[in-house]
Amino acid sequence: MLGGSLAEVACGAATVVLSILALTGTLQGYLVPIATIVFGVALIAHGGAVAARFRALSAAAVGWDTRAELSGGTGAELVGGAAGVVLGILALVGIAPAVLLPVAVIVFGGALLLGSGLTADIGSLEAPGAHERLGDVARQASLAASGLQTLVGAGAVVLGILALVGIDPTVLTLVGLLALGSSLVLSGTSASGRLASTMRR
Repeated sequence: MLGGSLAEVACGAATVVLSILALTGTLQGYLVPIATIVFGVALIAHGGAVAARFRALSAAAVGWDTRAELSGGTGAELVGGAAGVVLGILALVGIAPAVLLPVAVIVFGGALLLGSGLTADIGSLEAPGAHERLGDVARQASLAASGLQTLVGAGAVVLGILALVGIDPTVLTLVGLLALGSSLVLSGTSASGRLASTMRR
């Protein structure tokens, strides 16, 4: 789980760096699709890590609603990440990048909206033992990151739609990827802290 969250942070940071470089006009034809692929990999890494530890997390979950949200959030991240990777690869080889990249941003925004409950539910897991104060701080950070994910996801959907209808598609796509990557860095960092306190036995 920690490995998946750390991979999420690393890929989110890479997305931010690639988006900033592309916004300066550097190799946009390559960096925008690569940033899209990297962000998709981040979602797959985190969703896959949660899926791999789903039984243990379900045992720590406070109720059936939490377990259902863990499952739904994991599925949204895996499907959204895989779809984004495919769209990024197609755009990288030159197949309608002006259409596929905004669509990828919309897909990523939807995945964050659906997966924001996953971040909140990881924050609600009980943290046993000696680091209770640290666990409480990490829980609050996870809940805040979940709210941020919801806002960024909604914003990314709007930016993707505006780019799709032709309003400065490259810039809006890059701004969407920049916001999405930043959100993953924050949520991945908070999830790592929460998991460190929750899974310590």
